[in-house]
Amino acid sequence: MLSAHLKSIGVVLALCAASTGVQAQDDFPARPITILVSQAAGGGNDILARLFAERLTAKLGKTVLVENKVGAGGMIGATAGAKAAPDGYTLLMLTNADVMNQHMQANAPFNVQRDFAPVSLLATAPLVLLTQANGSIQTLADLVKEAKARPEGLSYGTPGIGTPHHISGEMLQKATGIKLTQITYRGTAPSVNDLLAGQIPLIIATTISIMPLLQSGKVHAIITADQKRSAVLPDVPTLEESGHPGFDVESVAGLVAPAGTPPAIVRMISEAAQAAAQEPELRKKLVELGYDVVAGAPDGFAKKIEAPKNAGASCATAAKASKPM
Repeated sequence: MLSAHLKSIGVVLALCAASTGVQAQDDFPARPITILVSQAAGGGNDILARLFAERLTAKLGKTVLVENKVGAGGMIGATAGAKAAPDGYTLLMLTNADVMNQHMQANAPFNVQRDFAPVSLLATAPLVLLTQANGSIQTLADLVKEAKARPEGLSYGTPGIGTPHHISGEMLQKATGIKLTQITYRGTAPSVNDLLAGQIPLIIATTISIMPLLQSGKVHAIITADQKRSAVLPDVPTLEESGHPGFDVESVAGLVAPAGTPPAIVRMISEAAQAAAQEPELRKKLVELGYDVVAGAPDGFAKKIEAPKNAGASCATAAKASKPM
C-alpha cells in the first residue's frame, strides 16, 4: 500500500512538473529577454543586436535588452551564452568568429553545434579586400602581379587570427599562389587608420566597418570573398567570378539560445526576428550600414554556422606568420 501510495505521489509530481513547464512556455515571455553581444558597444554586431532588440521588444511584448560581454576574443560572451539557463530569456548574438574560436582554442569551453540552439540568422556582411583609393593595386590582377614581384610578401591588416577576415586572406593566397603577411590589429578601425596613412597596402574588412569610407571614395574595394555579388556592393567583383571558385566567406551574425531551450520558445523568437527583418525601415538602416538582411528559420542558420573542419587548423598554422600590432 505504501509503495502504491508513493507511486501515486510520483505520478502527481511528474504531472505537476510537466504542467508547470507547459505553462512557462505558454506565458513566455514573462520578463525581459537579454541578448549577449561578445563585442564592444558601438561595433557592427552591437548595432545589429540593438536594432533587432528594439523590434523584438515590440513583437514579443516584453523588453529585449542588449548586454555586452567583451573579452578573450569573444570567448567570454559566447561562454556565458552557452552556460545560461535554457529558458529563452538569454540569447547570444553568434558570429562565425565564435565558430572559429572553438577550433582555434584548444580548451574552448563551448561547442557551437552542441551547446547552442540556432534561433535565426539575422544578417551577413561581405568581406572586402581594400586598398587606398589612389593606390597602385586596383584589381585582383594588379595584386597578383605586385605580390609575385615582391617575394617577401605584401602585408594586409585584419582584426585577428581566426576571424573570417583571416580565413579569407588565407584562402586568397592559396587560390592565387601569392604570399601575403597578415598584420593583426585590435579591431578594424586601427587597420583602416594605417591603410589611410600608407603604413600597410591592404586590409580585409566587412562592409559594416568601412561603408562611409567607401561611399566617400577614401578607400577602394578590390574584390569580395562571396560567391555572388553583394546587394551592398553590386559593382565589386567576387573571387568566384574572377576565376577562383569555392570562395564563400562572409561575416555572419544571428541569434542562438542555449541548447535545451524549448522548441516552441525558439520558434516564437525566430518568427518574431523574421517578421522584424521584413520591416522596410529596418532593412533600409541595415543596408546603409553595409548588411545584407537574410533573417531565416533555425535550420538555415544551423547550416550557415557549420565551419569547415580544416579551417581552424589552417588558421592556427598561419598564425605563426602573423604580426600583431
